[in-house]
Amino acid sequence: MHNYLRLLRYARGYRSSFLLIFVLTLAVSGLVALQPWPLKLLVDHVLEAKPLPTVLESLFHGLSLEPARWTLLATVVIGGLLLFVFSGAADAVLSWTWTVAGRRMVYDVAEDLFARLQRRSLTFHKRTPVGDIMSRVTVDSWAVYQVMDTFVVTPAHALLTMTAMILLMAQLNPQLTLIALALAPFMVAASFLMGKPLRAAAKFKREIESRIQAHIQQTLTGIPVVQAFGQEERGSRQLARFADAAIRTQQHSALLGSVNSLSSGLVTTLGSGAILWLGARQVLEGALTIGGILVFLVYLNSLQAQMRIFAGLYPALQNLSASAGRVVEILDATAEISDQPGARTLPAPRGDVQFDRVTTGYDPQRPVLKDISFEVKAGQTIAIVGATGAGKSTLVHLIPRFLDAWSGRVLVDGHDVRELCLASLREQISIVPQETFLFPASLAENIAYARPDASRAEIEAAARAASAHDFIVRLPGGYDTVIGERGSTLSGGERQRLALARAFLRNSRILILDEPTSALDSETERRIFDAWERLAKNRTTFIIAHRLSTARRADRILVMKDGTIAESGTHSELMSRAGHYAHLHRPQDQCETPRPAGAT
Repeated sequence: MHNYLRLLRYARGYRSSFLLIFVLTLAVSGLVALQPWPLKLLVDHVLEAKPLPTVLESLFHGLSLEPARWTLLATVVIGGLLLFVFSGAADAVLSWTWTVAGRRMVYDVAEDLFARLQRRSLTFHKRTPVGDIMSRVTVDSWAVYQVMDTFVVTPAHALLTMTAMILLMAQLNPQLTLIALALAPFMVAASFLMGKPLRAAAKFKREIESRIQAHIQQTLTGIPVVQAFGQEERGSRQLARFADAAIRTQQHSALLGSVNSLSSGLVTTLGSGAILWLGARQVLEGALTIGGILVFLVYLNSLQAQMRIFAGLYPALQNLSASAGRVVEILDATAEISDQPGARTLPAPRGDVQFDRVTTGYDPQRPVLKDISFEVKAGQTIAIVGATGAGKSTLVHLIPRFLDAWSGRVLVDGHDVRELCLASLREQISIVPQETFLFPASLAENIAYARPDASRAEIEAAARAASAHDFIVRLPGGYDTVIGERGSTLSGGERQRLALARAFLRNSRILILDEPTSALDSETERRIFDAWERLAKNRTTFIIAHRLSTARRADRILVMKDGTIAESGTHSELMSRAGHYAHLHRPQDQCETPRPAGAT
């Protein structure tokens, strides 16, 4: 129930719309309830020529009309048409109003989900498939519309219509009306019995659908690898297995729904038979007119339809529980990284960074960094080296608070980063990742992603500083050239230079570089190095270095091993110690040693 109430809060911003919906529902319900009444007038007072009720006869005389048979017939036909037109018009306005308000609520939920998901930690996004996240935003967000429709709009319409019909049915025959109302508890009881199995089936169905979306997204994102290893058939077989599971779940849900409909239908059929038997006897005894029994049966059919709506509320809500739960799970989740109460803005930074006995990781049982301490002065360049899994990326991710320390502190200019506003902290940090992500937009827009308000002159200046201007102007559209998804139309070196241009444009005091040159040719690597040196000037720079040539350029090198700093010093100092650093780079030294002239 908490999930549904959480979603219903989104209706508070649309009170005026729901007030209009209530008024229109009231009008539609009354008009719909009156629509069968002309049938009674037709049968009893036109075809059988029974005397009109005193109220109707007075109404005709008040309009200076003679209640003759043909006048009554014309009145019945015109009245039926007017009731249909007015109820249809009111229903159209009602549908339009609910459609607008309902869909606005859906997009409100989707926007909230998207905003919260953007603020979740990198750890969360690494563990959660993109397809599952997209499914929550684009599909599960519709749960708010369905909950409002199931909980409020449809029941309100049904309740008002039932009330109007019960009042009119009681005017015709109170005894038969009571019998008709006695059916409701049995219909609802039959539906409640199917609620739990329907909820379980709905939850499994949403999980399977989410897996299908995640599988498609992951396969298409990694299509170069799929094609390179000829795994297209494997991907198709996996999708077929998911599809089979989804079909089996749908079959199970359909079977449960059919059983629910059968049980409710059996109750209504038995009740209708009893009312038909008693009503027919009353007509034969003269206690009820033919028109009265016909209209009563019409009302009975409509009343049972409204009862089925209420009987179907519980199964419908069980079907919605899976989507509602997936939405509320994100809405109510506490962001792993967020501003603490009283967080302050980072003043104009110098760029000093200090790690004070920091221990952290991703699994509480397995710390990645253990008791890390070191200090970096503003303007220094620090290279971080080590084997894969040593904790290099985890260490630099602590500075912009992509994750927090379990114990110890990370300080920027003497301020604990956990006590600073995230926005002001990250504004002073530029990151050039090993794998550059580019959006399918123009080159200018991709560079300006670091500063959307930057002028074209500033964008071009950043591109020149990153040695990217020359290749950009050679493209057909220059800076307005739209690149492919993830920058697929550019080379690796060109993508890295665009990433450096972003960092130049941001102009932050702290720079984090995850060296991308291991897969680049020597000429491209030289250009990247030249741009790096310009970018790192007067900035505190952290470089995750995979090549000896990169580490040599640093003021100090931190050697990571098993989550600790095994060694620290300059390149020459570390090589002279013949320790872990020298061991790591001995194979690279052999590869980089020039061959003697004439060697084969």
